Formats: sequence, C-alpha cells, structure tokens
Amino acid sequence: MSLPNPEPREIVVQLRWLGLRLWQRQDFFGFTEDSLALAEFVGKQPECQHICDLGSGSGGLLLLVWAKNQRAICQGLEIIPENVALAERSKQLNAALPGLLANCRFQQGDWRTPWLYFAPQSFDLLVSNPPYQPLGAGRVSPHHQRAAARTECFGSLAELLSSANWLLRPAGQLALVLPVSRQTELHRLLAANNFQITREQTQNKLLLLAAQKAAQ
Repeated sequence: MSLPNPEPREIVVQLRWLGLRLWQRQDFFGFTEDSLALAEFVGKQPECQHICDLGSGSGGLLLLVWAKNQRAICQGLEIIPENVALAERSKQLNAALPGLLANCRFQQGDWRTPWLYFAPQSFDLLVSNPPYQPLGAGRVSPHHQRAAARTECFGSLAELLSSANWLLRPAGQLALVLPVSRQTELHRLLAANNFQITREQTQNKLLLLAAQKAAQ
C-alpha cells in the first residue's frame, strides 16, 4: 500500500521593508528579486490612491508596493486559488502593521476579464510581474502553479495591457518587469493600448518600465 504524499513544506520569507514577511510553499514558484526590483522602481506614488497588481501571485509585490504607499488601497488579482490563500495568510502574518489589513486585498480572478471584478478606470497605478515566457517559446512546467507563473498559460502580454488600459483612469500609471528580450514587443503593445513610456531601466537581463495612459 502506498503512503500519502507529505504536505508541501512551507517557509516564511523576509521582505526587508517594514519587517514584512511572506508565506511561501517550496513546491510553488516563489517570490523573486524581480518583484523587489519592480517595487523599488515604482517607489512612492503619493498621488495614487488605488493600486492594482495583475497576477499578484502569493502577494509579495503588492505588499511591497503598499509599504511605499500605505495610504493607498492596494488590490491583487490572481487566478491560482492556492496563491490567493497564501497571500491572505501573509496578510495575517503582518497584521501588526497599521493599515495593512484594511488596505491590502487579494481576490481570485482572471486578468483577461477585469470587468467581472472592478469598475472601468478604477485605478491610479497598476503593477505587474507577468509570466516572462510566451506560449510555445520553451518547455512548459508540468506543475500547474509553476507553469502559470513562468509561461503565458492564463493570458498573454497583449491581454494584460488591454486590461490595464481598461482598468486605469486617464493619465494613470503602469509599471512592469519583463526580460529585455521582450522590449520591442512591449513597446509595440504599449503604443497600441494608448500608453506612453515615461521611464525605462535595465537591470541584468530585466527591463523595468513605467508608462502613462493617455489623458483622453
């Protein structure tokens, strides 16, 4: 008789800012320095009162963005329910930080259909650390959660930017991290979705980019 598999081992990761901590499952695609780099790139945005993270994973990026913008309402949209559950547990892990429980929210959902969860033009700032690899560009992980994090199984970059255009108010801000190899594609899709690039920065093989939605 075979024995049941043991429960996946969980760990707590330190996120450096404000003593933030994050629950992680070691069999999942975990928090990376890419999200920390994007949060640092975004920095303080005091004019942004409503912030969204599309594809929020286990919550690390949204928590870091909140740490810089603690008066903002920060909402994450994530398609994998196990990730949403981890993010909610991380909220409770950091419950002692004033305002975090009230201002950080995680919701299960698909970024391709943002109208199911939010009103149009709901956000001042949208951030995302989307999957780096298009479908068909390489081997897809057999692990459902890892595949969703690495490969565009649940939405393409084009669909992400279309949703960002729908969700952001006029003159709203967008910030992304992607491989430098996708820079030309990203520039083309931004222009097609009424965004103008305001800042770009390369870090190793990563591209950190900020853009503004057209005012009209």
